[in-house]
Amino acid sequence: MKIYWVRHGKTQQNEKNNYYGKLDVRLTPEGVREIKEIQTNFNDCINVYTSPAARAIETAGILFSNVYFKADARLLERNMGIFEGMNYGEIGKKYPHECKMWDENWQDYCIPEGESARMQYERVVSFIKELEALGEDAIAVCHAGTIRMAICYMLGGNLDMFWKFNVHTGTVVATCYEHNYWYLDLSRENY
Repeated sequence: MKIYWVRHGKTQQNEKNNYYGKLDVRLTPEGVREIKEIQTNFNDCINVYTSPAARAIETAGILFSNVYFKADARLLERNMGIFEGMNYGEIGKKYPHECKMWDENWQDYCIPEGESARMQYERVVSFIKELEALGEDAIAVCHAGTIRMAICYMLGGNLDMFWKFNVHTGTVVATCYEHNYWYLDLSRENY
């Protein structure tokens, strides 16, 4: 079984280096170009899931214009609550106490009006476990944080791995599940 994780194309919030999860923004022209450049057939996979965020739905629509895709809220980016739409420096200035709490416990600190990293991790794992039970190849069009949480789960459930890699806009990450074991497939031959 394979899951192909596709990060949406670039948005204006990406260009500003802002944290955003629930902000519903669309792709920039460059983001549309990034997605159109993905040359793939995904092994003709027909199970396509997408985050319900506009940027993910727009990405899925570009890639899969003739395929029905299902929106799943478990694929949403982390809800950044009061930090939405700000970069790290702005967060520190406007919310110094909350930023300090977040720095000290990034995994479990629940951002006011948002969620903790662990809350996002748990919903992403729920999505993956459902696909494991189905045993069918799938494509998940979503967000960097969602993909990073998925990889953390697949590499043993260590959330500290979250900071060890990045997932750029318009990127495809192929993951495989065999004999109850997940691994990353870094060859382009599989998509």
